[in-house]
Parts: sequence; structure tokens; C-alpha cells
Amino acid sequence: MYPFIKKYFVTYLLNQNQLYILIRSNLINYISMSKILSFASWNVEHFNGDSSRVDRVVDLLKEVNPDLFAIYEVKGKTVFSQLMNKMSTHSFFITEKTDESNMEILVGYRKTISTFITQRDEFKSKVPTLRPGTLATVNKGGENYAFLFLHLKSFPDPRSWGLRDDMYKHVASLKKTLDKLPDSDPTAKFVVLGDFNTMGLNAPFNPISDINADQEIEFLENRFKRAKLRILKKTHPLSWWNGKDNYAPGSKLDHVFADKNLKFKKFDNNSEIKVIGWPEKDTKTKKLNWINKFSDHALLYGEIHS
Repeated sequence: MYPFIKKYFVTYLLNQNQLYILIRSNLINYISMSKILSFASWNVEHFNGDSSRVDRVVDLLKEVNPDLFAIYEVKGKTVFSQLMNKMSTHSFFITEKTDESNMEILVGYRKTISTFITQRDEFKSKVPTLRPGTLATVNKGGENYAFLFLHLKSFPDPRSWGLRDDMYKHVASLKKTLDKLPDSDPTAKFVVLGDFNTMGLNAPFNPISDINADQEIEFLENRFKRAKLRILKKTHPLSWWNGKDNYAPGSKLDHVFADKNLKFKKFDNNSEIKVIGWPEKDTKTKKLNWINKFSDHALLYGEIHS
């Protein structure tokens, strides 16, 4: 064989071998990281019986197609019945409170997946008008996955901040309890998510104790780390904006924390939670249009993988 022919033949073989290794590696990664369960969390602000808005929300949920999801600020039985009619693939659960003027948490779960849901009143922190938590336990492949959906107390005043802090305590306590169960090996497959309303603390006439929203999130990360929970990185850090200039560019109110041993699908920039909605839009006009059509909160979407 002539030297120049041999040179190009060897180069060809090397390139083919590299291609084979790349394909094989990606195939192995695909097989080893298959989807177990998809989930979503969305605060649809003041979600009442407006049929056109319900249609838009349901259409987006159908497009995202999560196995399990929660909608916060659901107000009125009309939404519940419309969802049942329009999303026949899912069953639904809605929280109940003593104060009928408050908005509920609605959980939808695919009918083909074994799911057990309970209302957790400890997250009302002994305040009747506050929202309870919703714990959905999903059994997939003989394994239990627990999802705690929360809509925590809003506002940065000391009382509201104190109530949120009490609710954080209940999250950590519940996680530690689940970790002790016999099927928790080595720890419970636990995800806590929702509208945490992490707004910081603003005590009038006492700036020494004030903390901003980023500091509250940092404190929360450190607190949950003791319960073997980690925060999941989002494709966009901001998830709330009401469209007003004095609140621009928005806030980091919605979060997902998960047991440190769980694995998740990777989205852009190595993120594990996809933020769907106004933060994806590239102009103010498009952002405002999405907010007006849907909600001031974006939808959070994720997938647990093996």
C-alpha cells in the first residue's frame, strides 16, 4: 500500500472508531438515564372559572404532559370540573380549608400511575386561613416517590417571614421522618416544590435583622442540606413578574428541592428544572402577553431519571 493511501485509510478507521465510541457512549447514557416520572408546578394566579383562560392553561399542561402536577391559587369548583372534563388522562385532588375565600392547591396525576395523596395541615402553621401542603406519593417500578407541593406565606414582614420559617421546619421534619422508613434506601425519594414566596425579611425601623430574597434562599439551602435536600438549578432563575416596571425584572419565588440521591434530566446549561413561560421570551411585549394570557408565575417542569 502506498504511504499516502495508508495514511488516509488509517485516519478513516480512527474517525470511524471515534464515531462508534461516541454513539455507544450516548446510547449507554440514554439507557442508564431513562425517565421514571415527570412533574410540574405552577401558580396560576387567581385561577377561577374563566373558561377561555382554563382552556389556555389546560392546553399548555397537555403540551408539557407531566405525569404529576400541582396548580396553586385554584379558586372555585368550576376550574375543578373543567379540568376533569378536559384532561381525561388524569385524576385530581384539591385541598380543603375552613376559609372558603382562600385559594386551593389542585394536584393532577396520570390515571395509569399508582398515586396516594394526603393533605398536610401542619403547613398551615396553626393559621386557619393559610394553605395546607399536599403530599403525593407515587409508586413507580416498586419504588415510592414523595412529592410535597407547597404554596407558602407571602410578604417580607416579620410575621410572614416567621410563618415561612416555621413551614421550612416542617419540611425538614417530614423529610427526616421519611428517611427513617424501611424502604428509604439510603434516603427517601423526596421532592418538595412550589411557590415558596422567598421575599426575605423587612422589619420596619430595625434594618439590622433585614435579609434580602437571595439571602433567604441561601439560608434555606443550608437548612435543607441538613435534611439531605438540594436545590435544583432552573433554566431561568426568575419565575415571577407581574409586568410592572417597579417589580422588574422579577423575583425568585418558585423552587424545587430534592433528595440528594435523586437524578434528573438535564436541560440547558446543565439545569434540572425547565422554566416555561414569560422568562423564555426575548422582549418585554412577549413577556407581558404571556403573563396576561396565563399567569405572573412561570411553570416549572422536571423529570426524575434512573
